[in-house]
Amino acid sequence: MMDSPVLRFCLLVAMLAAFLQGCTAPEPASGITSLAQAYQGRLRLGAAVEPGQLSTSEGRLLAAQFNSVVAENVMKPSRIQPSENEFNFAPADAIVDFAQQHDMAVRGHTLLWYKRTPDWFWSGKDGQPASRDLVLSRLRQHIETVVGRYKGKIYTWDVVNEVIDPAQSDCLRHDQWLQVVGPDYIDWAFRYAHAADPNARLIINDYSTTLPAKRLCLQRVVQGLLARGVPVHGVGHQMHISIFEPAVAEVDETLVVFARLGLENQITEMDMSLYQRHTYLLPDSVDRLLPVQGQRYEALMKVFLSHPELTAVTWWGISDAHTSRNAGWDWWRSDAPLLFDSQQHPKPAYWGALKAVQGLSPAAK
Repeated sequence: MMDSPVLRFCLLVAMLAAFLQGCTAPEPASGITSLAQAYQGRLRLGAAVEPGQLSTSEGRLLAAQFNSVVAENVMKPSRIQPSENEFNFAPADAIVDFAQQHDMAVRGHTLLWYKRTPDWFWSGKDGQPASRDLVLSRLRQHIETVVGRYKGKIYTWDVVNEVIDPAQSDCLRHDQWLQVVGPDYIDWAFRYAHAADPNARLIINDYSTTLPAKRLCLQRVVQGLLARGVPVHGVGHQMHISIFEPAVAEVDETLVVFARLGLENQITEMDMSLYQRHTYLLPDSVDRLLPVQGQRYEALMKVFLSHPELTAVTWWGISDAHTSRNAGWDWWRSDAPLLFDSQQHPKPAYWGALKAVQGLSPAAK
């Protein structure tokens, strides 16, 4: 056979085509029960998403398995209003449009978060620090504009995110919001959001709410809000947990605390790591850990179902192909915290969640 540059080029093209064909995006597993349908009438089940995922196999999995959606990043203040009075709504609009096309509810995340407050919020005239009144004015305009745009389309908002610090005597994070405005910035954020959409459910969202000190501080802050007539409707529990902790009983105890205050509970950012806290190696093989994860998901979903005031469970991702557990400081990991694997196939976690609701009698659903 003649060895020529043309022949080698043709062989290279053929090999590349075969490689690309093997790398096409996987299709979600078909013929499996929709979790959203299985939990219909009891819990809204949702997932966090980036706009670029909507047209992929993960987007199809999202529409098939969930009935709620939340923006992973594009509704955070620094992303949706990066410069004063310059709003970037297109990415968030894409998620809301997708939800409406697929009859899905939308959670709004988030209106105020110290980590994603753009720097211009704190700058006044002539390079001077912004005053309390100016910061509150900017907060009001931001909330009125964002909540107003999605009025009637977003049913609940994480109004303030991660404001609790149990190391402080006042239980509040000592960030710029507290330093510049004072503790009532939380009150104003809820009042502005309620005025912009009186029908939206308004949530205070935080992490590690099962830890006794954090839970006690969150309870104290929420009780103060309620006593002042602030329109807070519920507590969001992020639930970035692991197969090792917290104990199921601790989750139940936390939910009881806020249910007794007459508040709605929502699980807002659920994922379950295979790693122990602050460790760098998996304690066992993935094949042995995934069934444990499935059992934990089943046990937790049973607790969630036992709480009539708990209305929604949202996973922080659709499948293991895209998870914050493998990003940022954890970029080196190969964690698998969600219900579907990186090929969008159901894991023991999915079957555990399904088993939890299938074990209920029809009257209990």
